[in-house]
Amino acid sequence: MNRALIITIGIIIIITVLGVWVYLMLFGAPKETKEVFTNLGFEFSSQGTTIQPPQPDSVLPDMVINTKDAALRQLTTRPVAGFIFASTTNGKTVRYVERGTGHIYEINLDSGVESALSRTTVPKVSTAVFSPDGSTVAFTSYNQYTSEVFVGTLGSETNIIGIALQPGAENIAFETNTEIHYTLTNNGTTKGYTHDIETLTQREVFSFNYANVDMSWGSGLDSIYLSTKPAHNLEGFIYTIVNNILTPATFSANGLSALVTNNHIVTTYTVDNVYTSGVIHKDGTFKALPLLALKEKCAPYPFDTNFMWCAAPLDVTSPTFVEDWYKGIHTSEDYFWYLNLDDQTAQLKANPIILTGRTIDVSKISIHQGGQLLAFTNKIDHTLWLYDTTAE
Repeated sequence: MNRALIITIGIIIIITVLGVWVYLMLFGAPKETKEVFTNLGFEFSSQGTTIQPPQPDSVLPDMVINTKDAALRQLTTRPVAGFIFASTTNGKTVRYVERGTGHIYEINLDSGVESALSRTTVPKVSTAVFSPDGSTVAFTSYNQYTSEVFVGTLGSETNIIGIALQPGAENIAFETNTEIHYTLTNNGTTKGYTHDIETLTQREVFSFNYANVDMSWGSGLDSIYLSTKPAHNLEGFIYTIVNNILTPATFSANGLSALVTNNHIVTTYTVDNVYTSGVIHKDGTFKALPLLALKEKCAPYPFDTNFMWCAAPLDVTSPTFVEDWYKGIHTSEDYFWYLNLDDQTAQLKANPIILTGRTIDVSKISIHQGGQLLAFTNKIDHTLWLYDTTAE
């Protein structure tokens, strides 16, 4: 016999024996005669395969949140785009919009029950503004650095319907439950508009050769205020707008910004390259304040216009503190203060680190009309918190 053929047959036999040995090691010997060696351990079935389609969104059970055991407590683990206190037949509530999804939830502050009001998804929502009664919401998302604003009203079946504003809309504020203000900036010109979401009519309120502006309007204000955005090395201005005419409302100063009410203008600006705050009373008198009072961190006390609740750090030494805070570069380690605008005094009321063991950077603070509860978001993780000002 040819030697090469003998070697080939021997190699084939060795490979076959090794293959059988590997198979038996992996799958074992057949237990019944009907088992087929060549199945190689895979099971085959003559039965049809049923594919279950995905189930539609089901109604999740209500959650119960502890809203009473501590003076300062976290209400959500979801990141929050915006919120509002609301009153219902079931008591005090706070409504909020979840960042990223646009889903709307409501927490009953008496019972702690949290329920979903809307599961309509508005993708990439970063900020949200409620109408005065909490029934309508303006959702702001960003696409390629351009804002996209959807304004919707809560329906009866956990959905929301509405309209889209023009791309690039900013400085969103509600005048009424159906009228919304916004600005558009193009080629260095900013125009202000009021849009009625019921009649779908729009009118121009003002037009000025300014860009990068902050507006204080709507929400019960008697006048419209235009401010340049704060920069510590640039002179800032705050104006009132009447009949498309700008009138200075305050002095000019570097880094200037303001919290405007119908009774005061609380200003923040730099002196000798350090940020400070002061108040301009309705009669024009000016008084310095003992802490930094940013508009995102202060809420006027509803029963006495000379008082405010503010969140602020113990001291501010950085000349770029405010700009860095807006950019998200700097975290503010805030304390809660009760501020007397007339006497220029501030009482330290709460230290979050002692109460919770955590640093809290307060943003979007709001006070309940009863004057007892403060709600705010923690800028560090955008969660919603509640502070009971009467708790010990």
